[in-house]
Amino acid sequence: MSIVAENQSTNDNSVKPASKLRVFLWIIILILAALIALFAAITNMARPFDRTVNTYKNVEVKEGDKLEDVANTLESEGIIKNADRFKTVAKLSGATKPRSGLYYLSPSMNSVEIASTIVNGISTSSGFTIPEGYNLDQIASALERDGIADKEEFLEAAKSADLKEFEIIGENNLGSYQVEGFLFPGKYTIGYDADESMLIMTMLNQFDLFFNEDYRARADELGLSIREVVYIASMIELETNIDKEKPAISAVLHNRYNLDMLPKDEIKQAPLCNPGEQSILAALYPEDNDNLYYVYSAKRDGSHVFTADEEEYNKYIEEYNQATEAEE
Repeated sequence: MSIVAENQSTNDNSVKPASKLRVFLWIIILILAALIALFAAITNMARPFDRTVNTYKNVEVKEGDKLEDVANTLESEGIIKNADRFKTVAKLSGATKPRSGLYYLSPSMNSVEIASTIVNGISTSSGFTIPEGYNLDQIASALERDGIADKEEFLEAAKSADLKEFEIIGENNLGSYQVEGFLFPGKYTIGYDADESMLIMTMLNQFDLFFNEDYRARADELGLSIREVVYIASMIELETNIDKEKPAISAVLHNRYNLDMLPKDEIKQAPLCNPGEQSILAALYPEDNDNLYYVYSAKRDGSHVFTADEEEYNKYIEEYNQATEAEE
């Protein structure tokens, strides 16, 4: 009897640790499942209101505003979909004490990003975007429209002789248009104290950073000044918005330039607009061909056809005109 009892006792002791391990593992699994479910719920609530809307607007958080006030403002401004969900996400992420300021926000931002921005004061600033292809007057008008700058003061600041300290500006008698072509397109944020001169210098600095030593060396290789490169880029920018055909447009312009079919004195003047990155790169790295002409394709999809032959060029023009007349 004692032997049987001893064996039974031994079996009980060997089972207990295994049972405890299984319980422990189940607890871990349940905790992980709960965390995953919570994470999924937060992720769902934190989703951007609309990822396709990349426009930004200024949203003011006033002194003394609480999280609820901010959430309601964001909902009314169309930055978030639901104020209650935003408050939940903000609380779970520890972002419960908004700072007063002017924030540059978009429906494409998720709620965690928005909450972090407003609570940490990441961007108590105003913002603006310079579209590719805008000229100086269009930029000045847009900044005035959005309450960022006074148009006349902006144009006056663009005349400043101090801007000649930028190598890219150089010596010229272009007045306000000395900066044309060098107001680099893109998104910017600015402080409350930024005046018109600071806006211009910020954009010029951005161009200076973009146009690096490799690009300067490439311009020298082409026998062009930076201004001449930007002039050609501005022509490319206005000719097409299809990035993949910009090097082909560039090849035609370079070929015509090298054959004196483009007025070289004109290219040393103010660019036609402020070109974007892809147009500048195309001006620096044109396709290698002998094409001298391009015209809109008869497909009427905004693309171009290219040729080195004048007769073929005239044929393409006729085909395009016929396609246009057929649609009218």
